[in-house]
Amino acid sequence: MKRFVRCGVLSLFFWGLLVLLSQWIRICPTWPLWLPAAASSVVIELLVLLYRYERGAVTPLRGRLIVGLRILVAVLLLWILIEPTWVKKTTRLPQRQVVVVLDDSASMQLKDDHTTASRIALAEKALAEENVVKELEKTFKVRTIHAARSVQEVKETCPSGWADSTDLARALNYVLEQIPPDEMGGVILATDGRHNRPERVEDVARRFGMMDAPVAVLAVGSGEDPRDASVVSVVAPEAIHLGDRLRITASLKFDGLRGQKAKVVLRQGDTILEERVLEIPQDHHREDIRFIHLPKEGGMGGYKVEIRPLPDERFSENNEWAFETSITDARTNVLLIDSYPRWEFRYLRNLFYGRDKSVHLQSILFHPDRIEEQQNQDIPASASRPYGESQATQLPATEEEWRKFDVIIIGDVERESIGDETWKIISRCVNERAALLVLVAGQRAMPHALRSSEARALIPAEMESSPQEYYRSKSETFRWNLTDEGQAHPVTQQASGFSSSEAIWSSFPTLSWRYPISKVKEGAEVLLTAATTSDQSITTSEQDYTLALERLSKKRELEAKSALLVTRQTGKGKVALLLTDRTWRMREGVGDTFHHRFWGNLMRWGAGPSLRAGGKQIRLGTDQLTYTPDEKITVIARLRTAMMSPIAGGKIQAELLKDGKVVSIIDLKDTQNSQGLYEGIISSANPSGDYQVRLKGTGVDTAAAADGLKEVSTRIQLVNSRGSKELAETTLNLPLCETIANLSGGKVVTLKDVATLPGLFLGKPLPREEIRETSLWDNGWVLSLLALALASEWILRRASGLP
Repeated sequence: MKRFVRCGVLSLFFWGLLVLLSQWIRICPTWPLWLPAAASSVVIELLVLLYRYERGAVTPLRGRLIVGLRILVAVLLLWILIEPTWVKKTTRLPQRQVVVVLDDSASMQLKDDHTTASRIALAEKALAEENVVKELEKTFKVRTIHAARSVQEVKETCPSGWADSTDLARALNYVLEQIPPDEMGGVILATDGRHNRPERVEDVARRFGMMDAPVAVLAVGSGEDPRDASVVSVVAPEAIHLGDRLRITASLKFDGLRGQKAKVVLRQGDTILEERVLEIPQDHHREDIRFIHLPKEGGMGGYKVEIRPLPDERFSENNEWAFETSITDARTNVLLIDSYPRWEFRYLRNLFYGRDKSVHLQSILFHPDRIEEQQNQDIPASASRPYGESQATQLPATEEEWRKFDVIIIGDVERESIGDETWKIISRCVNERAALLVLVAGQRAMPHALRSSEARALIPAEMESSPQEYYRSKSETFRWNLTDEGQAHPVTQQASGFSSSEAIWSSFPTLSWRYPISKVKEGAEVLLTAATTSDQSITTSEQDYTLALERLSKKRELEAKSALLVTRQTGKGKVALLLTDRTWRMREGVGDTFHHRFWGNLMRWGAGPSLRAGGKQIRLGTDQLTYTPDEKITVIARLRTAMMSPIAGGKIQAELLKDGKVVSIIDLKDTQNSQGLYEGIISSANPSGDYQVRLKGTGVDTAAAADGLKEVSTRIQLVNSRGSKELAETTLNLPLCETIANLSGGKVVTLKDVATLPGLFLGKPLPREEIRETSLWDNGWVLSLLALALASEWILRRASGLP
């Protein structure tokens, strides 16, 4: 009884001690105070009992030393357990920083007419003569950086081709990354405004405005166009399929050359493919010229659009634009099945057969239009048939033939058209071979008339099995609507940005028929729903808000009832259920742009990307053909068995070679829920030139040998810049300079007004309160003392003959 009382008293004592301690330092962030207090009293009591048991075996002095060391260990463990932390509030006055960004790109190295120095030299001279940096240093911390294609703190370390493009957005982002927000004073940007990289500089300028950190733009350069001809840009596909035409659009610029004739040439290597002669009718002439070329063989095509030099041109470096295009025969094998030639079937057949050369199509109609007494030849669908022979009359003859298809699209087929054994094969193609199955609902039979258990297991939704037809099914007219999942899903992306895609989907013509389902299966995603006019009511009362909350809680159920597109990962493959047969209506008034994009997105999501190199079992590609030194190279490979089933978990590497020598090796990681895809990133490469990407690793040689290949490799090109963007337009881009300044709260100044720059920045920052935490329990002194106490107790105990 005494022991319990003693434990209680000790617990109260330790609890009071911890409460008192917590007034100065933070303790027990995850434990209540009574718990370590109670644990400490129990440990002390156990140590006392142990001492009483051992005191007959040791001298009193040694016994007390052992007990003292044990109590010290217990105290140190308690100290670690309660995690004491010293918390202190301090006030700090941050020093603001101003960054001087010097645009050192090629256009800033130019000497304008009637000037004696380059643009960048004039800017640096003006800043130095007016002592701008010295004036700023009285109040600010000032640093200077150089910018072109990337940012350099020291100009002498710039890589080859660094000045061949201008990325002002990257330079301003670099400043934001390097300086804390409370220390950001602003930026002086000396530039001609010739930003020519993809990222929008306006978006970065807004961030400076929100931080009250102005960007003062020192605008340098002439607003008059020099006498010059240039290729401003070239638009051409990075990859086409053999048999397709390569369509090239080149934008040309001619200034101060009125009345002259220019020769424009399209080259492939040293071969001239086409030559045009253009008359220049005015001083500032802009013209787009189009070339069409039909490649005769596959591989990598190095092309160039060139303007022959003209008399008295200011520059000759901007007269040509080189680009690469891959010509490949790798195609996605698609099987399209339907009973009758519905509009959906007709438009899909025309799309895949005539419009999209990346698809090898096989199409089957069980009840085609035919002339009376016409006898159709029995032609089983097969991906091995020559490209262009797409019409078939029978399903694939064997499972091996089924497995050759990457995408299987089944329309409104009757239940007797595809038997149970065939559905088992289709199920294995999806679950094992990782094929994409697309089911397109129809009024006649799909999907409600399917009886096969294998077929119904594949469908990502649940509905009642029924032999009835849905021709008389009427519903309120509706529009396509993106769900939250559909906003970010690759299948439903019609434009860059969520709002843009949503606006495009809602702009499609209204529909009046869809197939109703009761619920979606576990793991399925609803990407598109039907939005009726009644769904767009405005919430105005408390009752409406209650109803809105109730609808939010039943979101999945409501989406299922109005679903138009449901997708699901099934085994190694994927299944998509389209609950309307009206996707062809996307073409109305706009051609096949959105219709083609939707079906292309769907197939790439389900069947994976089309990789340009390799064979049937192993493929290799990169996300681009041409890179600049600061761009990352994404390598993608796909590995399959002879039965076209994806191989997961393989150890594959990609080698980057230049002139036959390996310069980099990376591991390719297995991509989850993919069709045997492996992916890796090569951070950068240098110098410019042609490079080879080659696969190696477990299974690569075997798969390559099965495809009749000695190795699996592809070629990429590293260039200092794409085309001649930097010198294509060299006049001062004053509108962009003013936009940057206005969005950030800054100002545009000329060389004459450089002295006004220091007055644009606020030098007195606001005091900032900070909370500093110092941990008192996880430092080396505590751990060392604990180790010393444990070691001393063990030595004394063993020296006394105790266990």
